[in-house]
Amino acid sequence: MRTIECNVCGETLSAANDEELAKQLKDHLVDEHDESPSDDEIHQTVDHEAYDAMDS
Repeated sequence: MRTIECNVCGETLSAANDEELAKQLKDHLVDEHDESPSDDEIHQTVDHEAYDAMDS
C-alpha cells in the first residue's frame, strides 16, 4: 500500500499503487482545496513524497 499526506491539510491518502495514489491526491486537491494541479505536478509529488505503508 502506498501512502502520502496532503501538503495543505495533512490528511493521509492511501492506495494500492502510485497511479491510484496520484488520482486520489489530485481528486482530493480539487475537491477539498479548490486547487487544479497538473498531472505532471501530481506525479512529481507522488514520486518524491509517497511511501510504503507498514502494517502494524
